[in-house]
Amino acid sequence: MEAQSLLFLALSVFVWSHAAEDNTRDLSLEDDRELERELKTLNKPFVKSFQDKYGITYDCVDIYKQPAFDHPLLKNHTLQVTYHLVLAFYVYLLFILFYWNTFTNFIS
Repeated sequence: MEAQSLLFLALSVFVWSHAAEDNTRDLSLEDDRELERELKTLNKPFVKSFQDKYGITYDCVDIYKQPAFDHPLLKNHTLQVTYHLVLAFYVYLLFILFYWNTFTNFIS
């Protein structure tokens, strides 16, 4: 029984010592350049960054530089954006002008 405990202890120390070794490896210059190239394509520059009350940081990226458009199937994709706010503003202006016109005609 004592021999089994001693064997288990020896194997545990051996496995632990190999697991604790520094298993990093140095990259070659070519691999390092390739990694930097990939990181540049992934890390898009952000336009604005802000932090909420919980400490989470949000980076706002230009809509045409979103990382999703780096996918090969979306390379020539065009965005189909409808500008609801602009349309709502024009409707609001027309509404104000119409009522201003009827109000001034009512007074005179």
